[in-house]
Amino acid sequence: MLLVSCQSHGKQDVVLEGGDTLTVQSQLLTLTRFDDYVVADVNDPWNEGRLLSRYVLVGDSCDSELPDGVVVNVPLGSSLVYSSVHAGVINELGCVDAVTSVCDAQYYSMPIIVDRLTNGLVVDAGSSMSPDVEKIISHNPAAILCSPFQNAGHGAIERLGIPVIECADYMEATPLGRAEWVKFMGLLYGQYDKADSIYSAVVMAYDSLKNMAANVHERPTVISEMVTDGVWFMPGGGSYMARVFADAGANYVWADDNSTGSLQLDFATVYDRARDADFWLIKTFGRDLTLAQLESDYALHARMKAFASGGVYSCNTGATSLFEDFPFHPEVLLREYVKIFHGNLLPDYELKYYKSVK
Repeated sequence: MLLVSCQSHGKQDVVLEGGDTLTVQSQLLTLTRFDDYVVADVNDPWNEGRLLSRYVLVGDSCDSELPDGVVVNVPLGSSLVYSSVHAGVINELGCVDAVTSVCDAQYYSMPIIVDRLTNGLVVDAGSSMSPDVEKIISHNPAAILCSPFQNAGHGAIERLGIPVIECADYMEATPLGRAEWVKFMGLLYGQYDKADSIYSAVVMAYDSLKNMAANVHERPTVISEMVTDGVWFMPGGGSYMARVFADAGANYVWADDNSTGSLQLDFATVYDRARDADFWLIKTFGRDLTLAQLESDYALHARMKAFASGGVYSCNTGATSLFEDFPFHPEVLLREYVKIFHGNLLPDYELKYYKSVK
């Protein structure tokens, strides 16, 4: 099947007539089913009213005239996957055999992917910033799944004639909006019904926890992450992470910000606004954080209220499956936060990802 259009970047968002819309909560993804194909429109997160990409997903038989877009033969039998987040949901759909190459292999903690890398069943295509084009050509995956960034292309891989699937799920403003991208994955890998069932269960569990936390009498304040190389990356107030904080019954210190991505702040800015925050949630990679290490990394960390009051919690993402789990299962992260902020609501639940920092 030929590519009808190599890219849809910068095109106006043209609404197709007819078809059944399969998405409900996603703001960036619209899936429309027609008789023998599905159109997946990915809206541009940085330019309202414009398309980032349009994909036309076609099965073995299709007699219809297709709309413009990147034509993708589905189900995918092979794929290069840039992110462990997407590999995780593909594995949940039962299609891990179709993950035949990955980028940034050192960040994959899923045992099945690690084993397949060791056994040569999955190709290490190098860094996602500069993938090994020769390996990609040799492997010749049916599609490449990667995350788009503002004002950035995908380099040489765009010229290989392989469909590049731009997974903009990380830019969704709501947890359930991002989780709904599992339906797109289900369509790509021939498991839509399973994906739809997964999403329905996620919505039910998430809403149950959200309703539980909605009735709390006191809402603690919360911040996240820490200074790294002089910069404090803080979730924007319009991000899905900020929404999870709110749904867990907490007041996020940057809730008045509208950004859906990350804010790049200095310590003084954070300290001025957030020094009295009740909780401080930090993700690390490859180490279990201690208060002594936190203070050693940056002495002024010790001046934060949460540091002295026992409100610091850390997740070692290299030792847990948080990154593989929560983007498509926001209920698992919401449950952690409800437990941290309002432990009495979940007396029998033990934290799976986060630990109290001592």
